[in-house]
Amino acid sequence: AADRLIPGCSVHPQDPARFTRLRGYAAAGARIIKFHPTMQRAYPDSDAMMELYGECERLGLIVFFHCGRAGIEPESTHRYALPRHYEAALKTYPKLQFILGHSGARDVAEAVPLAVRYDNVWLDTHGQGVSTLHDMLERTGGERMLFGSDWPFYHLAASLAKLLIITESQPTQRYPLLRGNAERLLGLSNLTG
Repeated sequence: AADRLIPGCSVHPQDPARFTRLRGYAAAGARIIKFHPTMQRAYPDSDAMMELYGECERLGLIVFFHCGRAGIEPESTHRYALPRHYEAALKTYPKLQFILGHSGARDVAEAVPLAVRYDNVWLDTHGQGVSTLHDMLERTGGERMLFGSDWPFYHLAASLAKLLIITESQPTQRYPLLRGNAERLLGLSNLTG
């Protein structure tokens, strides 16, 4: 399915072989790396993570974060995903593209300003309500918003319905939000299907 799927990868920031693994994944075609601070127990602005971003930039990878508190993870892990811990990476690596998964989840009020402030920040739409998504669209112009579903945990229909609702009066925004922005981010202007 290489003509339809774009590979991604992940490494643990404390893995002694993280750089070797990362290079191997990139050489095998990975385009995106996922970091999950709450699950990996790593602050996004820690020294170990900052070193990884430098390598991600060199390899041309896009960094996809779980961002913010979702509310289903143990409370003791909430501190790792607070949006304030992402800003150092966004500022230090302006050429590296970062996706804030769930747009900060319950911390959306702190995450959206990061996307407004930094041109290398993209917002994933999953998990936000209609009014919040509408506000995000207004504040960002939708240029760096990406359709997110969190499939298979949440049904695609709910995520899609929310975007259709917020673009009802702006149907020209649908293509960018559902596909066009992702094509731009990935440098894929000739996708078909």
